[in-house]
Formats: sequence, C-alpha cells, structure tokens
Amino acid sequence: MANILNLLELVVCSLLLLEVSAYHGNDLPPGPYCAKGPVQCCRDRKDDCSHAILGTRCYCDEFCNRNHDDCCPDYEEVCLGITSPPPPENIAKPCQDGGNMYYPGDKITRDCNQCECVVDPYMVTNTTWRCEDDECLMDDRLIGQVNYRQKDWRAQRYTDFERKKLKDGMIYKLGTLNFDPETLMMNVIRYDKQIHYPTSFDARKQWPSYVSPVIDQGWCGSDWAVSIAGVASDRFAIQSRGAENVVLSPQTLLSCNWRYQEGCRGGHIDVAWNFARTHGLVEEDCYPYTATPSRCRISQRKDLAGNGCRPSGQRTHLYKVGPPGWLKHEHDIMYDIMESGPVQAVMTVYQDFFHYRDGIYRHTHYGNNRYKGLHSVRIVGWGEERGQKYWIVANSWGRQWGEDGYFRIARGEKESGIESFVVTVLSNVVKANK
Repeated sequence: MANILNLLELVVCSLLLLEVSAYHGNDLPPGPYCAKGPVQCCRDRKDDCSHAILGTRCYCDEFCNRNHDDCCPDYEEVCLGITSPPPPENIAKPCQDGGNMYYPGDKITRDCNQCECVVDPYMVTNTTWRCEDDECLMDDRLIGQVNYRQKDWRAQRYTDFERKKLKDGMIYKLGTLNFDPETLMMNVIRYDKQIHYPTSFDARKQWPSYVSPVIDQGWCGSDWAVSIAGVASDRFAIQSRGAENVVLSPQTLLSCNWRYQEGCRGGHIDVAWNFARTHGLVEEDCYPYTATPSRCRISQRKDLAGNGCRPSGQRTHLYKVGPPGWLKHEHDIMYDIMESGPVQAVMTVYQDFFHYRDGIYRHTHYGNNRYKGLHSVRIVGWGEERGQKYWIVANSWGRQWGEDGYFRIARGEKESGIESFVVTVLSNVVKANK
C-alpha cells in the first residue's frame, strides 16, 4: 500500500511540474520568486532554495538549470542576468509586390515612379507603399488614341524611353531654351524668288554622302548643339562641293560653349551659333560626342589652330560659319535648302511626339499637354503624300526612332511651330597653319 501511495505522489508531482512548464513564457501566477528573500539564488543543489508555485515548488539553485524544467520563472533574469526580448506585437508586416516581400526602407520602381515601403503612420503593425506620382514619358492609352482616332501618323512605345518621366524627357530629350530678346533680333532673310518649286526635294538624294548622319543625343538636353553641328557639317560639304566633307563635333559646343549655356539642361541657339562663328567647331573624330558636359579640351583663343588631336601631330582644322539668318516663310526655307543644304528649325514638342513611328505628324492633343518644350531639329527636304504637304526632318534620338531617325511633319501650316524659327548660315572654312 505504501508503494502505491508513493507512486501516486510521484505522478501528482510530475503533473504539477508539467503544469509549471506549460506556464513558462505565458501568464504565470504573480511573482516574484527568486527575487524575493530571504532565500534568492543558491549555488549547487539546495532543496530549500525554492518557492511555492501552483501546488508544487520551483527552484532557484544552480541545479535547476541542468536540463530540468523546475526553475522559477524569474530564475534566468534574477540569477543569470538573462532578459527576454520584448514581445513582437509591434513588428510591422512586410509590403508585398508581385509575390515578393519588402520591408520598411526597401524601394522598387513601378513604370517611371519609385515606391518605398514605409510603416503605416496610422497603424504601426502595418506597412504601405509610398510612391511618386509623375506622368511617364510613354503612355499606352495615348498610343491607342493616336492609332485609332486619326490617320495622319502612327505611334508606338520606345524601349529607350521606358521608365522615364515626361517632365524629365522635356529637359533631357529636347534642350532648346526659351528665346531671349537677342535671339529674336536675328537678321531676317527674304529671297522672294518667283520660281517653280519641285513637289519634292531631299538633300540626302541631291547630295549623296554630303548630309551628315542622324545621331542620338542620349539622355542629355543637347539638341541645340547636335542640330547646329549637323547643319554646319552639311553646309561645309555641300558648299565646298565635297572639298570639306566633314562631320563636326557637337561636343565642342556642349563642353566649350559654357557661357550663358546649361549643358545637358539646355542651351540658347543664338549663343551657340555665335560660338561657331567666332571660335569654330572641330571634327567628330577629334572630339567625340559623349552626351555629357566635360572640361573643354579645345582652347577658345580666336587665333587657335587646334589642339593637335589628329594623328602624327597634324594640327586640327577649325570650321567656322558666318552670321546666322532667320527664314520666316515656307518658300524662303525651300529655296535656301535647295541652294545651300539643310537648315535648323525650332519646334514645340508635346508628349505625343515622343511616340511618333511614321506618317505625317500633326499634334493630336492626346496625352498630357501641360508639359511642352522647344526642340531644335534639321530640315533636309520636303514632299507631298495624298495631297498633304510635309517637311522631311532629321531628329537627334537615334535611327531606331521614327522613320530611320527622321520624321515628316505637316508643311505650310506652322505645325508645332516648325516654320516659326528656321535658321540658315553660310560656311567659312579656316584652316590651321601646319
């Protein structure tokens, strides 16, 4: 009988210890245990170093910590100095996007806008995305409207413009700054030639190999420099009948024409033409275009003969132009192109123009029209299609854009201001003394 009672006592004791174990880390009966005197933490094994808990006893001696679970709840904190981390109820849940989890401070890009995972200010256990809300350069809705609501031209997306903002495109894919009063004082040239003008004319066909190629200005608002270098190149080749068949460097202007200019954030065309007239441009091979302003490598002294960037020490030619002139009328523009080569034109660009694929461009008013900017381009000829007159224009966004880097735009209608400010110039080659 005594053995049975001892066995029952052992079972009850074991159940009480299991109950104590189940309570560990949860809601335990009020303490303290080891923290109250007179007996607190004991060395070695001492049965009297204990406290009552839930009908049994918990211990504060060292032996309780040896793979046993009969220590008092505050043993580790009081006797060993080990404190538990705070409960995780205030840890924010992660943000989610596309099946991936992100934590506060992480950033992602959605189209052209950046989003950051942040803690919800109204509920600290939640997170939310805080995103920019800028208009993107490429717009699928605009493309659909252009392609299905009008028939003059077609639109498409361009990978080079993906993830770019419209407001940034107006700076870094254009670049011509608003005209100063001095610009509008440019000498106006009138020909008033009463001649028969052909239905079509293309400088590329009239002077094969003399018209400089389309380049990509990159993500740099340098259209003012690129278009001037292109027109000057064409005119040196055409007016010299190939004797000076050169491709001139827009980098000369971008890096060296710094006074009153803003580099990749834009430039004034009258200031740039004046630089080309007084200082001159060097060839592209001598000063390759990098789409970023850099320290000028060309001395700007008027008597300069170049910086010796050619092989075998041959000094560089400087290519200067005469004073620029302003062509205001359609036939004057046509006559000047036939006689001397491509001209520079300044047009107004809206969002829809960035999507141009082919056809005769007219501004459609689709898309965001709050943003607009001035863009310098190169008119190389004209033509007609189904009774619609157009200009043939070289852009500076690479050959993958538009019609092999060119576009056609309505002629005789001052469409997008294309005929409002057209610049012509004559070449004046100055060679270095060897």
